[in-house]
Amino acid sequence: MSNFSLPKDARLRKRAEFLTLSQHGRKIRTSYFIAAVSKGTEKNNRIGITVSKKVGNAVARNRIKRLVREYFRHRKNFASGTNDISIIARKGLTALSNKQINEKLNKLFEKIAST
Repeated sequence: MSNFSLPKDARLRKRAEFLTLSQHGRKIRTSYFIAAVSKGTEKNNRIGITVSKKVGNAVARNRIKRLVREYFRHRKNFASGTNDISIIARKGLTALSNKQINEKLNKLFEKIAST
C-alpha cells in the first residue's frame, strides 16, 4: 500500500474510541477546531473527525472532513510516538477557503506536536 494512503487502522472508527478521547484526552483549542489528544495503543497515529450540523449543510461538512483527512494523510507522522486525535470542527469554518483551512490546520497540528 502507498505511503500516502489512509488505511482503516489510521482512523478512529468506533464510538467508544471517540468517547474515551473526549473524556480522558487533553484538549487543544484553536479558533476553528478543538482536538482531543491521547497516547494511542496502535502502532501509528490515528485520527477521527467530527463536524456537526451546526457547522453547515452536508456539502460543507463533507468538504471540511475531506480537507482534514487529506491534511492528516500527508502528515501522518508529524509527531513522535503514537497519538489518537479527535478533531471537532467549529462554526464559521465553512466561510474559509481551502488554503485558509490548511493554515488553521497547520496551527492546530503544531500545537498538538509541541505538547
